[in-house]
Amino acid sequence: MKYLLFFAFVSFVSCRSSNNEKTEKIRVTGEGKIRVKPDLVILTLSVSFTEPKMVDAVRKTQETVDSVVGILNQFVKNENDIKTSSISANKEYSYNGRTDVFVGFQARQSIDFVLNDIDKFTQLTGKVLETKISSISNIQFGHSKADSLFREADLLAYDDALKSANKLCSRANVKLGKLIFMTNASDNNNYDFNGNSSGESINTYSKAYGGRGFKISPEVLEFKRTLVSEYAIAD
Repeated sequence: MKYLLFFAFVSFVSCRSSNNEKTEKIRVTGEGKIRVKPDLVILTLSVSFTEPKMVDAVRKTQETVDSVVGILNQFVKNENDIKTSSISANKEYSYNGRTDVFVGFQARQSIDFVLNDIDKFTQLTGKVLETKISSISNIQFGHSKADSLFREADLLAYDDALKSANKLCSRANVKLGKLIFMTNASDNNNYDFNGNSSGESINTYSKAYGGRGFKISPEVLEFKRTLVSEYAIAD
């Protein structure tokens, strides 16, 4: 884990209080960053079949989804780790160079899954590739302790702002007073914003391949906070 801190901007402001006495203030910005390796991965498994009869397309899709869910249940920590969409069925057409030609009925269903042990990713994909899924996509990385990491980044940002204010007051030969105002100025307050996507996906075209699963090389996650603090300048 590496902590990266830096200053953004510093500005002096002054205003009149209600009793018309001038109160000098200083406003500073502090930032805190924490970089960690991800420990979980989120992915989407898609199942799709096209058959002359809709009932056959729906049946094959449902059977495959059931088999995939059975595999995923071996890797789950709680029931919220698996989210299955409703099955959809539509007519499928193929363009032959002159016109669209009806080729059958397509049934489709997807499964969003959270793997809380990233080290088991290869094992998981190896098992699901033995089924007739259509693709594995939307691979995103995250961390199970995101909330606490953000809180720690908040504290680092506060310390950074205070350190900046003390340095500026020392340079200006004035004394730093009490904290008047503080706000979170981060644009990335949501955890999902700080995750990253591998950009990798695999298409199987509803064919079972089996064998070993594929490996991933996730990037380091960055949890960042920016705080704006305003202090009084003591007399």
